[in-house]
Amino acid sequence: MAGPLAWHRFATLADASEALAEAVAIRLKDLLAGQGRALLAVPGGTTPAGFLATLGRHNLPWEQVTLLPTDERFVAADDAASNERMIRAQFAPLAEGRASFLSFHEHGSDIEAAAAVLCAKLAELPQIDLLVSGMGADGHIASLFPGAEAAFNAVPDSGIVVARPPGLPPRLSLSPARLLGAGWASLLVSGTAKEAVLKAASEREHRPLPVDLLLGSARGLDVYWAKE
Repeated sequence: MAGPLAWHRFATLADASEALAEAVAIRLKDLLAGQGRALLAVPGGTTPAGFLATLGRHNLPWEQVTLLPTDERFVAADDAASNERMIRAQFAPLAEGRASFLSFHEHGSDIEAAAAVLCAKLAELPQIDLLVSGMGADGHIASLFPGAEAAFNAVPDSGIVVARPPGLPPRLSLSPARLLGAGWASLLVSGTAKEAVLKAASEREHRPLPVDLLLGSARGLDVYWAKE
């Protein structure tokens, strides 16, 4: 049974990003007070840049926080397409060496071998405490793409999925189990087209999109949506 779905609506992406950063900061503060550490998964792309910059300005003991990307293109760490490059550039505590980061890079030139290394590293970590996800217009989250369900619904779930979207660099992605295991999950999206994708979830019961994993999560989902 799906948990509560909460919509937070804003006129601009800047407003949505600021509100989401505040919500994440509050939850991080509570987590750090209670367990002394926190694991935060964040998306790549361009949409979360403002959120990351705003979150990084909060006064928190960032040395107790570990970040990891929800997914990563299998490119060099300094490649313009690298999610890690964007995250490090936007999130000041990482740039200043005050927070930890689980990199999906530098695990060899073979993507399957790199996935195995990452699976082992993830196995040493607790479940994700806080998840911030993005979503593509096609309903993909992380690098779980429509039509590739056979790859990311594999059993057993190892924690990492290798994605090979046509015409694009291959990617490494957190698996459904890792994403759904997060203690709290949020989605940062903008535009009416993506709003329509989310609202149409009930109409695609027999052909769900990857984002429906989050929409149907028993732990619920907070959607931070911006009109533009």
